[in-house]
Amino acid sequence: MKLKNIVKYKLLAPVNRLLSLKYDLEKRSILEVQLQGGLCNKLLCLFAACEIAQKNNFQIVEPEFGWRKKILFSDIYDIDFFNQSMSEHFGGRNIMVTAATIRNENLKKKVRYDKFCLWEHSGKSLSHLRRHKVIYSNSMMIHVLKSLKLRKEFNAIVDNHLNAPIAVQFRIETDWVKYSKRKKVGTNETLLIDPQQLVEMLKDIHMKEVFFTTGEDQLLVQTMLEKSNIKSSYFYDSHLEYEINAAINFEILSQSQTFIGLSRSSFSNLISLKRHLILNNPENYIYNYDNKISKRVDYGLYTSPHDSITISPKII
Repeated sequence: MKLKNIVKYKLLAPVNRLLSLKYDLEKRSILEVQLQGGLCNKLLCLFAACEIAQKNNFQIVEPEFGWRKKILFSDIYDIDFFNQSMSEHFGGRNIMVTAATIRNENLKKKVRYDKFCLWEHSGKSLSHLRRHKVIYSNSMMIHVLKSLKLRKEFNAIVDNHLNAPIAVQFRIETDWVKYSKRKKVGTNETLLIDPQQLVEMLKDIHMKEVFFTTGEDQLLVQTMLEKSNIKSSYFYDSHLEYEINAAINFEILSQSQTFIGLSRSSFSNLISLKRHLILNNPENYIYNYDNKISKRVDYGLYTSPHDSITISPKII
């Protein structure tokens, strides 16, 4: 896509979705982006930003992350590794510029994409893949996932939490409770699960030990597991920003032997994609369909639980 096409796209979008167009677009070279949602929704926006940057020879100012307070990409991930890994797809140059560099150089040649534009871009890309039942192994989504490496001090935490044979995401946080009240799903689907119900499912498959993740009420979940004679462990450090905790748990679940999540969560879906396509581990399951744990075959592509266990997309 040429730069003039980006201008056309921005002008056609609703005005409240765009930032100012007062600058001379032909002179811009730095892409500023806003990311939306939790950790993995922000990553979906980042995939879109990197795709736009590649097509237009831009660099990206490292974006802000954080759920409860603002932090930077480099507060979570190794930005040098990211640039090195991504450089082969960007003509050998660094794709991401640190916020400090931008402040020091006072660069003014900027293109701005707000969170709504990136979310829309990402949504269209995913809809295309789902409609055509395909995943492009050379896509920007896959390149970025391969290039995300936690900072060194966080990788050590991951290594210490890989002992349990199975890892489970309990999606019961306050934001999910609110979302479940307005999201309509089919009769065979459970969007917000009672944690005790999920514990019973784990008992039914004779699980003796698990690592679990949830953003809230970890002690409640652990107590339920213990009462069912299931040994459990989790990681959550209140001294770390919420999305740093999420990113660490993302890696623990990605590297675990077996993973159980739900198809409506972008967190579960990106973990399943990384595990199956990048780490060659197909042991990925969902618990949000037909009141049982079922193996997913979709590489994490579909949000519909039925599709996630019945459609196996072609990898090109």
